[in-house]
Amino acid sequence: MSRDLVTVDLHALPQPCAGRRYFLCGLGGAGMNPLAHVLAARGVAVAGSDACAQKSTAMLSAAGISCALGHAADQVRGADVFVYSSAIADDNPEFQYARDHNIPCLHRAHVLAQLVNHAHGITVAGTHGKTTTTALIALILTEAGLDPTAVVGGFVPAFNGYHRLGHADWFVVETDESDGSFQLFDSTLAVLLNIDADHLDYYPDLAAIEAACARYVARIKPGGTLVYNADDAHATAVAARAPLHVARLACSCTSPASFRAQVVALQPWSSEFSVSEAGATYPVTVGVPGQHNVSNALQALAAARSSGASVAAVQRACAAFHGVERRFQMLGTCQGATIVDDYAHHPREIEATLRAARALGQPLLVVFQPHRFSRTQKLLDEFVCVLGGLDRLILTDIFGASETPGTVTGGTLYDRVRAVAPHTQYVADIAAVPDAVQRACRPGDLVLFLGAGTISAAAHQLIASPAAVH
Repeated sequence: MSRDLVTVDLHALPQPCAGRRYFLCGLGGAGMNPLAHVLAARGVAVAGSDACAQKSTAMLSAAGISCALGHAADQVRGADVFVYSSAIADDNPEFQYARDHNIPCLHRAHVLAQLVNHAHGITVAGTHGKTTTTALIALILTEAGLDPTAVVGGFVPAFNGYHRLGHADWFVVETDESDGSFQLFDSTLAVLLNIDADHLDYYPDLAAIEAACARYVARIKPGGTLVYNADDAHATAVAARAPLHVARLACSCTSPASFRAQVVALQPWSSEFSVSEAGATYPVTVGVPGQHNVSNALQALAAARSSGASVAAVQRACAAFHGVERRFQMLGTCQGATIVDDYAHHPREIEATLRAARALGQPLLVVFQPHRFSRTQKLLDEFVCVLGGLDRLILTDIFGASETPGTVTGGTLYDRVRAVAPHTQYVADIAAVPDAVQRACRPGDLVLFLGAGTISAAAHQLIASPAAVH
């Protein structure tokens, strides 16, 4: 069936309303489970399924949302609307049942956009940094008493979940450019963090990504605002073509802008900088490290300030923010080495994370699981460039994320990297990675696990070993 999400008329689809029965396939996923909580809070009768039990499914059950384990067609019986994500295959038995029985099938982005487009929606887009920025915007608005609802693509410890349920009209959401669905949102305020070559399984080239970002910006509501990264040439080019009815707020760490970060001091686990805004200057400390997070925080506070948050609320929320799970998350120690888990899986993200890691001043051991065959193949030279500068690296095989294997494998990347970094190790089986790390790490090391697939489980398995200290 067609997976063209963008040309759908949202008004012609069933609208979420109290009593309507929604079945969410893949209910425990990072995109589905916060949507389920938001829908249920608005009176929608929500149920669903997932392949296996996890922390998120337990939290859904605690909230009174039924989640069946395993996929079976008869579980959809009685649903008024079937909701799927891009991860759900066409031959999923529940998806097939819904189509065969004429149950309207909506992508999760369709439902989320229906909710956001009728609210004061703050949407966050960009290739890198969306999760951190979205979480921080929501935290600042909360601190400011604006009581937002939020849907975030990562687990936010401050919310004890991937979402926050608010009672005001503010709705903060992390969008998804990987399937083009970010173009569905009519934002009151849109944030454009950066534009980079990624998801080249969906987009033919960088120009197509930039064009999609321009369409995202063009949907900002009349009188709305665009917050953008003026240090990113592609984001700046898109901002220059924004509709005349859109106010533009430029953010920069290098040159004069609507919001500028100056006097930046990067600490091992935090960052300090001075914000220049409309002639005023004030200090901000954010509890996450790295220059990339200074940029993320600057755009988050610009969005929050434009929405009515006070400087004091910005300062309090930023100081209390210590990140999102899997974003430079310190898990504990093992054999005297510090174990850090991070979601970075694109060469630019890896590069930024490595800079933050090196600032800690500890010997570095990196463990990387490539994510998607298409990404590894199309950005192979860039991966080799960023990974080839490491003295100590353990590579594992590619996490396919439901993609069909291509000509490039984890072994291909290993051969290329080893040519410039001879000490690189290849451990094809992810299950063998914890043992390999224990053999390779030394007291005082920083062991950095990188990747968007199952690599995090390997990091947690290492931390659960008898040699670990929490």
